[in-house]
Amino acid sequence: MGGQQVAPGTAGVAPGLGEEIRSMAGEPATVFSSGRKMADHGNVMSQLATRLRAIKDSEMSQWRITGQAAEKLRSSIGDTADRIAVAGAIYGPVGLALVSYGSQTADCQESLDALAVQCQERWKALKELQGDYADGEAPVEGSDDYDTELAKRQQLEADIWAAREAWNEVATQWNNKVVDWRSTYDEAVAALSSPDLDAIRSGEKLPGDGSSSLFPNGQPEPGDVHQGGAGDCYLLAVLAGLADGDPQKIKDMITVNPDGTYTVHFADGDITVSSDQFLDNSQADWVRVIEAAYVIHEGSYKEFEGGWPQDVMEDIFGHGADTKDDDAGFWDFVTGGNDIDDSFGEMKDALGNHRPVAACATNGQLGFEGGGHALTVTKAYEVDGTQYVVIRNPWGHNAGHESAITDAGGVLNNPDDGSFTMSMEDFAKSFSDVAIANR
Repeated sequence: MGGQQVAPGTAGVAPGLGEEIRSMAGEPATVFSSGRKMADHGNVMSQLATRLRAIKDSEMSQWRITGQAAEKLRSSIGDTADRIAVAGAIYGPVGLALVSYGSQTADCQESLDALAVQCQERWKALKELQGDYADGEAPVEGSDDYDTELAKRQQLEADIWAAREAWNEVATQWNNKVVDWRSTYDEAVAALSSPDLDAIRSGEKLPGDGSSSLFPNGQPEPGDVHQGGAGDCYLLAVLAGLADGDPQKIKDMITVNPDGTYTVHFADGDITVSSDQFLDNSQADWVRVIEAAYVIHEGSYKEFEGGWPQDVMEDIFGHGADTKDDDAGFWDFVTGGNDIDDSFGEMKDALGNHRPVAACATNGQLGFEGGGHALTVTKAYEVDGTQYVVIRNPWGHNAGHESAITDAGGVLNNPDDGSFTMSMEDFAKSFSDVAIANR
């Protein structure tokens, strides 16, 4: 790693852990890249195992070849598929754990090293002041310059106290950051020793078909979606809804290629991407694969930044989405209504038939300034004549918007997983547009 390196013993001892403050050793970028390769190889092996099992279970029956040799070949293919599936099931999660650990460690390392440099500088300043104090002599009471020397002595004491406080401030930050980093280590270790992995390693369990790395929970889930720095809430809101209602559609959209690349199947054509095109590390790989492909689909990152859920729905399903808005105009009156407050039945029907629904808050609604924000509608139900809607934020949380949501009538989930519930009446006031997928 570049930058100034702080050796143990030159920056003091952390106030909480009692460890000497120092720069962080290691190369997290290497851990990340190695984990990425392992996860990609795990995907390929899982897909290959699935293909071999299909040959054994389906295609061989159509060859019209029977007898001992055919059965021996079938058995050999099945055994090979099982071995490759086991390897893929281990490689995938281990790779993802290393990716997560490498990514989070890189963030911690940058902060830790910067804090270590500050600690070293402030520790040096503190030691110099303490040295000046130790080298100085206490003023002699009754001497001509007693008051002047006493004042200097007292000022030096105050300077030492201030210097120690300044050092303690950054030393505490370094201490806390180390605690955070060790938590990421514990999480990585836990991921490497899960009961499912242990059962696979011991031979007690055979992994199923598919890619364990792409889908860490076995299949796509809304909780896999955690928006990072990209402005693609419009895409992620649809993907979270699809994961909730029709996870198999997401699986069908992605093919893992033998060379470790991924082909995403949109309604208007296929796009192939590699892991070095992924945007961030905070989401499951299937989300990152589709994100990377959608950047290419849109033509550039600039075009990808910002959009509308209905366009994503059409790109996935090949059919235009139904849209609702909060503009009660003349044609709404003539045609029978295209307003959000008339959309409860359509949303409920769509969700019941596994079609994603997304809602957009614009013009500062729910505290989302700028270009607004797209969220996923996950449920629509009725209790005692009152209609309710459940909404999920693709951030995976609602930090910074809790008050705006509750002020608008929303009830937040506890703990915060990004979801909240609103009456249909409050929902119609809080969102400007709703998109309902067709297929």
